[in-house]
Parts: sequence; C-alpha cells; structure tokens
Amino acid sequence: MKKFVYYFMLIIAAITFNCSGGPMVSPEMQSFMDEISATGSMIDAAGKYGYSAQEMPLDLYELKEPTVKEVKKEGAKVEYLVNIKHGLIDSDVIVVWKDKVIVNIKQPM
Repeated sequence: MKKFVYYFMLIIAAITFNCSGGPMVSPEMQSFMDEISATGSMIDAAGKYGYSAQEMPLDLYELKEPTVKEVKKEGAKVEYLVNIKHGLIDSDVIVVWKDKVIVNIKQPM
C-alpha cells in the first residue's frame, strides 16, 4: 500500500510539473509574441508597441514560434528572454518592457 501511495504521488507531481507551463507573461508580451507569429517579423510586431530602432536582432529572418524562457523584473522594467525559431535555427532575444511599452530589444550577452 505504501508503494501505491508513493507512486501515485509521483504521478501527480509529474503531471503538476508538466502542466504548470512556462513563466508568467503579461498580456502585452503575449500580444507581441502573437504578432510575431502572425507577421513573421519582429520589426512589424515591435512597431505596434511604439518601438523602433536602426537595427534589431533577427530583422532579416522570417520568425515563428516565440516562447518565453525567463522573466526578470528590475524596478519598473520587465525583461523577457524569448526564444524564436527562424528556419532550422532558433535564437534568443531579450525584450524589455516599461509601463506597457517596449523600451529595448537586444541579443543576450
């Protein structure tokens, strides 16, 4: 009986861990990722959130399937480490938000 309870608890723990999903993402960040998926472009998606830059990571690629890997909060800023697929490769970028506006998009160091 003890083994049954032990294995039952392991199964429940595994299901809970797998269903917990990734990091919590703001509605604005989720919309930004949805826009990347819809347009295939980080430039077009960022433009809808008031961000523009001379150069942007991954600006020459058709992008798909962005996923948040990590979230860091630093004061009023929130940094999202995002993995984005382009072709057979995937790359990470950091998207920085402040007051529901994108303030920076950069490659991780």
